[in-house]
Amino acid sequence: MNLYFECNMGAAGDMLAAALTDLFEDKKTVIDELNSLSLPHTVVEYEKGESNSISASHIHIVIDGEEEKPDGEGHHHHHHHHHGRSLSDICGIIDSFSAAEKVKADAKEVYKIIAEAEAKAHNKPAGEVHFHELGMLDAVADVTICAYLINKLNPERISCSPINVGSGTVKCAHGIMPVPAPATANILEGVPYYKSEIQSELCTPTGAAVLKYFADEFTDSPSFENVLRVGLGMGTKKFERANIVRAFLSEGESSVTEYSCNVDDMTGEEIAFAAEQIMNAGALDCFVTPVFMKKGRPAYMLTVLCKSGEAETFRNLLFKHTTTLGIRKYTPSRYTLEREFIENSGVTIKRSSGYGTVKEKPEFEDIKAIAIEKNISLFEAREQLKKDD
Repeated sequence: MNLYFECNMGAAGDMLAAALTDLFEDKKTVIDELNSLSLPHTVVEYEKGESNSISASHIHIVIDGEEEKPDGEGHHHHHHHHHGRSLSDICGIIDSFSAAEKVKADAKEVYKIIAEAEAKAHNKPAGEVHFHELGMLDAVADVTICAYLINKLNPERISCSPINVGSGTVKCAHGIMPVPAPATANILEGVPYYKSEIQSELCTPTGAAVLKYFADEFTDSPSFENVLRVGLGMGTKKFERANIVRAFLSEGESSVTEYSCNVDDMTGEEIAFAAEQIMNAGALDCFVTPVFMKKGRPAYMLTVLCKSGEAETFRNLLFKHTTTLGIRKYTPSRYTLEREFIENSGVTIKRSSGYGTVKEKPEFEDIKAIAIEKNISLFEAREQLKKDD
């Protein structure tokens, strides 16, 4: 399953969060889940609205009964003040959320991108940047919602269009700044973006950081074999164009990178360690095949499957953790089922569907925990789960 963001009207954190929410049929359940994350003093609200007669979703972040109002250009800014919260404070808040560790880790990495960009703009260390209280919590909520929903969707690949940043100037705490604002411009280094005739700030630091962190590639020519759903998230500003971000969820062929190499001078333990490190780095798959090389020498072939946008990372890891002097590279296509995780009687079930089939499988660690707790075999634990159904 692939996720594509179309940012023809820029990107703000709330617009991205709304577009992702719109991809789910049962939006009430999703909003209930977001409100169960224990975001401090925060209530997440959802409504369906219209932008230039186009139906789209909107997310409201209400903090202590108050929703931060956009500035004159229609978006939020993370102003540098002597009061407020530091990056370490924000990371501590994120760590307190009732969310999976992967969600919290992603949210912290996104906010580090924002803090580093603000620090560069103000010529001081990231640790000395402070964010005003309301705007900080608002942005943390947007970032966390995006991280939570992307992890819930669990796409194989995320891509994004070049980003429309608008044009003109924006009013910040430090005065009138050109669009894109300094922090946003820092975040967008290495990301394709363009200015347009729209005299407004269309891309915020939060939106830019979310896309920079999560997107595997930026392209204006996405390939959609089978679009499953389209989510529309709307902003608050009114323009002649519909002020929306669109998120496309599709299935079918997904381009990945496959690396393989042969080694005959590593032990089984060394190969196992290499595979473990590669999987821990986020590879889609990694496996070892016994082979025979020239002169009948027994050896191993190590194969790694990864997202094409992360190919360089895993190429370097293969050279780092193996003795190989050369790596083979392939670019296969693959078909994947759509996956989601559901809970049943305290056990996580991985449900995969698509192409006319549905498969369900309980997580092994949960079965193992039941077997240990009740001093029974794994087979008995599985049978017990079947009876509970």
